[in-house]
Amino acid sequence: MIVRPIALGQALRRTPVTPTSVAALLDGHAAQVEFRRIVEEIFPEAAAEILAARRPGERREQTRVATFLDRVGAELFPVYELEEYEQVAGGVPVVRNGWNYERHHDLDIHTGELLLSVLCSPAYDDGARLALLDAAEQHVPRALLATIPEEGFTPADLHARLDSTPYVAAAEFADWQWGQTETVFLDADDEVDVDIEWNRENLSVLAEQWRRAEEILDRITALTGWIEADLPARFARLVDAVLERDHHLAYLEERRCYAFEITPEGIVAVQSDAIPLPIGAAV
Repeated sequence: MIVRPIALGQALRRTPVTPTSVAALLDGHAAQVEFRRIVEEIFPEAAAEILAARRPGERREQTRVATFLDRVGAELFPVYELEEYEQVAGGVPVVRNGWNYERHHDLDIHTGELLLSVLCSPAYDDGARLALLDAAEQHVPRALLATIPEEGFTPADLHARLDSTPYVAAAEFADWQWGQTETVFLDADDEVDVDIEWNRENLSVLAEQWRRAEEILDRITALTGWIEADLPARFARLVDAVLERDHHLAYLEERRCYAFEITPEGIVAVQSDAIPLPIGAAV
């Protein structure tokens, strides 16, 4: 069958672009332009490398976005993974590790964090503390738990009792649960919308917040690891410190008021650094 010229012309005629297709193309171009602006502002010296990145089997857009966010995570602070220019243009995707309602009620956590939670006043007044105490009783004696006030201690209470002691991380843990660390990484959770514009000033602030958040998390990890190494003896020592009845800790605090002390090696200067976590059980 011979195709008539008119029919052939109709078949080859370019189909008009629909308005929605044009709008989508323009939106995509705008997001790409904004992404390029962000990359060039945040990493001016590496912008060309980021924009020229290629990965086998990956879309160019996805590769560029991943390369950019990998550098943010490596040099500044952790961010969520994204794949599109538009997602990046929407704001800085900071990782949010705050305690939401569900996490506050999750008892399947590390033993050290479980016991630190027992010290803290609940952020939600919904009766869940009874279940928390029952779970803690699987690890430490009920008599020890009974020495803790029924509603626990507020972050302010714990700071007043534990700042400048080896156990300050217990107060910082309470700050974390209550969303009071003054870092977006620990105070916000995935259910909170965080709208942070990409610019060097904001990223400098976020980088400093992440450094503080890391220090807090490191101290909490050290404290929980110390507790878990000798349950329940070390938790008893922590409770004694909170209740201000740890005589050894009182001695260590008092010696910080002096410039020198007498030791078997003679008179030496008293170190004013933070007191390390003590080894051994409460006495």
